[in-house]
Amino acid sequence: MSEVAFPCRITAVHPHYDPFGNEYVCVEFSVEAQRPPSVIQMPRGAPEELSAVIPIISQIPKMMVQGKAYSNRFVLFLTVQEWEKMERKYQYGDDAEVTIGKDGSIHVRVVQG
Repeated sequence: MSEVAFPCRITAVHPHYDPFGNEYVCVEFSVEAQRPPSVIQMPRGAPEELSAVIPIISQIPKMMVQGKAYSNRFVLFLTVQEWEKMERKYQYGDDAEVTIGKDGSIHVRVVQG
């Protein structure tokens, strides 16, 4: 097995509290989610005129500008002390690459920001 690597973007950096009240800094590394295609079905018994309009109507969702959606791939929880020790802290919008080595080690590299 070879190492696994994937590009991602930091989509959130926020405080997180465990059930015991301990505070952590949560960093969410996400990838752009693929949106499923819109499906418009012709109702049974619909007039023939409607069948000419359906192809045009089905194009409308594609023309509308839609924001990007992201799905988490890797979530990191650091103690506040660990976060404060970091020389360069992760920031919202940074692009990164997460690599999982053959031995299970995890390496995060910020590639832009």
